[in-house]
Parts: sequence; structure tokens; C-alpha cells
Amino acid sequence: MTKKNLLLLFMALMAFAMNAGAVTSSCYWGYCNNTVADEFGSQTSGKAAIYIPAEVAALYKGKTVTAVRIGLAAMSTNVTAFVTKDLNGTSITTKKGGTLYNGWNEVKFSTPYEIDGEGFYIGYIYSGSNKSLGRSNMYSENGCWADLGDGWKNYATDPAYNAYALNIQAKISGEDMPKDIAISSSRTLLVKKGEACQIPFSVTNLSSGLIRKFVLAYSIDGGEEIEKEYNVTFGSNLEKELTIDHPGFDELGEHKVNLRIISVDGEKDAYDGNNTAQVTVKVMSVLPLQRMVVEEGTGTWCGYCPEGIVGMAEMTKKYPDTFIGIAVHKKDEFTASSYNGLTFSAYPNCYVNRVRNSEMKPSFVVLESVYKKITAVSPKVGVGVSAQFTDESKTKIKATAYTTFYSDMKGMSYRISFVLTESGVMAQQANNYAGGKAEMGGFEKMDSWAYVSMDHIARMNYSFNGYENSVPTSVAADETTEFTQVLDVPSDVKNVDNTELIALLIDNGTGQIENAAKVEIGKKTTGIENVAAETAPGFALVDGKLSVSGFGGKVSLYDLNGMQVSTENVAPGLYIVKAVDGGKTTVKKVMLK
Repeated sequence: MTKKNLLLLFMALMAFAMNAGAVTSSCYWGYCNNTVADEFGSQTSGKAAIYIPAEVAALYKGKTVTAVRIGLAAMSTNVTAFVTKDLNGTSITTKKGGTLYNGWNEVKFSTPYEIDGEGFYIGYIYSGSNKSLGRSNMYSENGCWADLGDGWKNYATDPAYNAYALNIQAKISGEDMPKDIAISSSRTLLVKKGEACQIPFSVTNLSSGLIRKFVLAYSIDGGEEIEKEYNVTFGSNLEKELTIDHPGFDELGEHKVNLRIISVDGEKDAYDGNNTAQVTVKVMSVLPLQRMVVEEGTGTWCGYCPEGIVGMAEMTKKYPDTFIGIAVHKKDEFTASSYNGLTFSAYPNCYVNRVRNSEMKPSFVVLESVYKKITAVSPKVGVGVSAQFTDESKTKIKATAYTTFYSDMKGMSYRISFVLTESGVMAQQANNYAGGKAEMGGFEKMDSWAYVSMDHIARMNYSFNGYENSVPTSVAADETTEFTQVLDVPSDVKNVDNTELIALLIDNGTGQIENAAKVEIGKKTTGIENVAAETAPGFALVDGKLSVSGFGGKVSLYDLNGMQVSTENVAPGLYIVKAVDGGKTTVKKVMLK
């Protein structure tokens, strides 16, 4: 082969190698993760957008926005995606998406937008019969622009909302894509004083390819930064949930943990704007309770339903303060029409905290396994409930639910629901375990129709989806809210003295139960103690002691779990004072900061 031919072959190979290296790839860029956490705006039509600033646009200059990825809280029958530089001006490119469904959807542009390095907006217009606008649990000042009928507003920076980022992402395609990961964290973490804990955070890969490792730096209360390398592999648009192990905090109160991404795969991350996060760690002497609610589908006609009876009974016995069971009977004498909104594919089956895409068997083994995962995480909101009969006839109940959020919350969408249950009702239960065919909590020793006590019977669900406006949309940290209803006792209740009232805190966006509390009516209170409406005497926590003025009766102090504590050497936190003078009882909230 001549030198000329060799040179031509070399040039051809070089050209092939260069072309082979110039591979077009894509990433999804935005301010949210892959979870549609809730509905935002409470409107069935509107406009939504996120802003991609110039410093990000410069990283992707020459690349194209080929599609908009949209996360909806509910189906919308008319959706149009757009790119624009002026929300009140003409869009650069648009595309009708038509009917889109709950969850993630992608609308591909016929004419992609070539990024020129200047800031721009991506978003969508929606309309239909549902409240469809979806939001995440992540925050960015550029992540929540919306027009809900009164013009475009930045709800992220509006002090009345401080709204989380909308579920909107730009699909960006091109060659030589930058390497970028975003870090995020929960705003508040509750931990117990002196106990080892894990500080959680998550990272999302906004790059077009795999990430194999990154280095994180963290500092506590402005102290020295500590570096830690994480060897984890995750693909484009995927999120990894990780933790920092900490030996524990010895001082009560709040501590600030600052997190910072230093490098990704040994290189500097392409965009600094999403490389930092902060966790507020609230150290408490007693942690609030996260309770697990099980709504079980059952029936006296169901021969295998003793499995649920036994599972619910064992859970109640072992975890009386944090397990709440509700037996939702179907097609028998205990059927409550107020629970028609909850259906089951088989019996016995159940839902835990009303996560309706995860139906499971209510056996003790299954329930305890799920219980340990749920209650291992401290709640972001505590729930309490009090209930008394209004008179001696016991036909009406005055019920009050209390919620205490442990960080500042804005733009919330929660509701209170009340459920009345009855226990100790004797009835005949079909029993397929008769004759010792299988061990089932004693049912194997009973007849094929077993005469047993029916417990946790759902007698009335007073508002399946919760009462509107029962929880404020915004609260301050440690603020306790109250919601009171007078409820009728159903006529089919056999013994009102065997009833319990359950307060459920419903996430209106997902329909799931965030937390709950139960109380024996007229006998005791649980969670946050009853707060009297009348003006109370003077109670205050001063220098770690309970100060009392204008009252001569018996005074007791309780924490938020209803446990009595000393009135001296009081740790910072929210407490309930219960004062009894003769036949009159006064209750008041007090706080020591």
C-alpha cells in the first residue's frame, strides 16, 4: 500500500472515530424528582411552567428541547406543551398533547427549540374536569410558575406559598451533554436526643449517561465540612436515596445540616445551582408517633377472613398506641355504606394508610413487617383526637382533631376525616380453618361457623375524603391546629361504650393517610390533649418550669404523646397543661423554646 493510500485510510479512520464519538443523547432537566406528590392550585384549568435560567441554558447552548415531560395529579382532557421566553408573550413552539393521564406523560414537539443560551420557560396549558396540576416535594425558586385564572405568578417565591416545584421537565437532546446531578433533602428531620440517626438526602441524575460515584461535603451548624464519597451507579433521570450516618445530637432544639456536591465521577459538576441542600434536624426528648392505619375488607360470610380477625387482634395487642385497625365489612349485617368508596379485589385483603395501589393480606406477619417500616420514620405531622358525648343520651359526639406540623408548611392540601368503630359485637363467622386444617389463632379449634367477638367494626366514615378546609393550607412550625365536628352516632351501634373515634389526616392530593389517632369516646384522649375553647388561667413555661397564676386546683403537664411529665426541668418543646378544679377541667397548650 502506498503512503498516499495509507494517509487516506488514516484520515478515513479518524473521521469515522470522530463521527462515532459524536453521539446524540438526551436528558430530562427540571427541579423535581419522579414523584408526583400532590395536586397544586385546586383548579381544573390553568397554565404551569418552570424557568430555566441563562446559566443553565448556557450549558446546553446548541442543544434542543425536543419534548416536555409532564407529571399530572389527575387526568386532563386538553393539554398543550410550550416553550417561551415571555409567559405573557407568544410561544416559540407548541404541541397539543390532547388527553394525558395521572402520572408522567411526554409531549414531543414537531419543531424542537434550539437553546441559544438565554433563559426560557417550558410548561403546559391544561383543562378538563379534574384538578390536574401536579407538584413534587422538592423546592426551587424557579420551579413553580402558574396562571390559575388571575395571571402568571411565581408561587415558589410568594411568601404566602413558598410552593414546591411543579412536575415539569425539559427533554434536552444533543452531543457532548454536560454531567450534572441535583441534590435535595427533606426540610425537617425529627430525631431523639442522644440517639444515633441517619440524615437522609437524595440525588437525581440530570445527565444523559451513567453516574458511578460522587463526593459529598456536609457541615453541621456552620462547623467544619466533612467529605464522603458515595460509590453508586445510576442512570439518566434516576434518583438515589442516601443517608449520612450520625452518632446523635446531645443538644435539644434545631440544628442545620448543609450538604454540597463536590465532584461527579472525579469531575466538577456542570451546574452549581442544584448542588446544595439543607436539612433542619429537630432534636426532641420525645419523638411524636407515626401511626399505621389498616382498613381491612372482611365479611362474616368469608371463610378465610379469620386471618384478618387474628392479624388485627394481634397487632392491636402488640402495638396498642401506634396501630389502628378498621374492619370494613362488605355484604353482611355490619356493612357501612359510608365505606362504599373503598373496594377490595379479594377477602380478606387490606390497605395500609390507604395506599390503594398496594392491596395485601392482613396476616400478622405481613402487617408487622409493613408496620416496622412505616413507624421507623418520624412523622412530619402529629395527630391527636378528643371525643365526648354531648349529653347523657350518647347520640351525638363532639369530636376535635389536632394537627401539629414540625416545620413551616405552605401550600398544603390536607383534610381531616373521622371514623367511628365498635368492638365486642358477637356474631357468627364462617370459618374455613375448622377441624385443625391450619393454625389460625384458635379458629382451628372452633366450628365451621364460629361465634366470636367482632372488633374494629367500621360503623361510620363521616367524610371518606375528609372535610374541606379542616386543615389550613399554611402553618408555622410547632403550631397546633384544631378542627371540631359534632357527629351523629349511627342507630346500628350496639353499645356506644365500646366505640372508638379515629381521626385520619388525609393527603388530598394522593388520597393517602398521612397520620392518625384514635380515642375511646369520653374515657381518655390520645395524641395532642384536648384544648378547651374557653379562656384558661395563666400557664407558661419559664426557665424550664411550669408557671401557674390565677388557679388553685391540680395541674398536670403532658407531652404530645399524652404522657405525663414533670413540671420542672422541662425540655424545649410543645406541651399540654391540664388543670382540674372540682368538676371543671381546663386544658391549654404551652411551649418552651
